[in-house]
Amino acid sequence: MDLSTILISILVSVAVLVTAYWYFSREAVLSTATVIQPSTEDGKKAYTSNKALPRSKDQHEGLTFSYTCWVKIDDFSYRYGEPKVIFTKGSPDLKTMCPALLVDGNTNSLLVKVDTFGGTETIPISNIPAKKWIHVAIAVEQDAVNVYINGNLYIHHSITQVPKQNNSTVSTGVGGGFDGKLANLEYYGYLLTPDAVKSSMANPPSGQQAVEVLPPYFDISWWTGRRG
Repeated sequence: MDLSTILISILVSVAVLVTAYWYFSREAVLSTATVIQPSTEDGKKAYTSNKALPRSKDQHEGLTFSYTCWVKIDDFSYRYGEPKVIFTKGSPDLKTMCPALLVDGNTNSLLVKVDTFGGTETIPISNIPAKKWIHVAIAVEQDAVNVYINGNLYIHHSITQVPKQNNSTVSTGVGGGFDGKLANLEYYGYLLTPDAVKSSMANPPSGQQAVEVLPPYFDISWWTGRRG
């Protein structure tokens, strides 16, 4: 066996091992998720999950939990002036939110809201495009909230007080919701790592909607270049 054959065999073996590692790591991440909404649904459709989510599994970081979803906003002017709920873990009147993801009432921004024992923290995500699927991950730890857009860390937002969890289930489409689609909403009782966030993106919206998340929209450059 000559040297080139040996090198090719080594490269093939490495590729197989890397693929197997990625696959089983992804399966391990996805298998521990609590699926709240597996399908693609109209953002205006009111829905309250009947699943009681497990409390945070305390890690070295203390209290931790995460949410992931795919969202597409079709019209930011819908219900103009009012915050539009994508999903909220809390009461339908929005008096408790830990966390909530909303469309801002006046701009093309998303808002992440997290109740803490010192008040409600609001994290804006600006310059969201219309009619394009984006993947959102919210990873909460004891002293910070990490927000990822399309697998990339958008912001590490420090919080001054511990997140204030509640016993409510998750609701979507509250009060008329938003004009768009929500898909694959999932909960994790621990802090998702950057690699785990990317793994969760391997489950894009199904059916006809899946076409819209393929390149060029799956390429984050269309969004990162628009960040304010």
